[in-house]
Amino acid sequence: MIALKRSYLILLIGAGTLVAGSVVLGVNSSALATDFLANNLIIKQTHLESGQQHQTDMVAKSSDTVSILLRGQPFNAQLQATVTEAGTAVWQTSFNGDHIGNFQPVEGHTYSIIIKNVGTETATVDAIVGNVPFLGQGNGDKLGNVAGTLAGLGVGFIGIALLVIGGVVFFVDRRAVKKIAPTN
Repeated sequence: MIALKRSYLILLIGAGTLVAGSVVLGVNSSALATDFLANNLIIKQTHLESGQQHQTDMVAKSSDTVSILLRGQPFNAQLQATVTEAGTAVWQTSFNGDHIGNFQPVEGHTYSIIIKNVGTETATVDAIVGNVPFLGQGNGDKLGNVAGTLAGLGVGFIGIALLVIGGVVFFVDRRAVKKIAPTN
């Protein structure tokens, strides 16, 4: 019977670890997603005919580096992205497929993001513009929720491993107890 208690203890610790990891993951990923959606501009599935452009504006909420993540489809479509402030280009690139870039904003200034199809075929564009943790200078201090999310995942996986180990120990100990038990 003592051997079975060992497996129960491992199972309880595994369940507790899994619950703790889930709580840490939930809290940090929720805060990360809320912050990301509130502070970033997302352009989703914008269709551009040849020569057509999409323009949207954003106000820089801080002077931290702004990252621009672009995806054009089909991947061979010729696209051009420009960021302007008061009519002056502060960042510009031509790309096809995926592209990542950065620019340094001035807090409170309004920036226009212009994505233009310079190719001959229709293209679909997705973009994320804003302060993305771990991309760009000055964004490394925003890693708290990213680290918390990864820690929650790690602790959750440890909890799952402990539950599996506890289950194996339970069945091994149960077989050992049956072999030891006297038969009458």
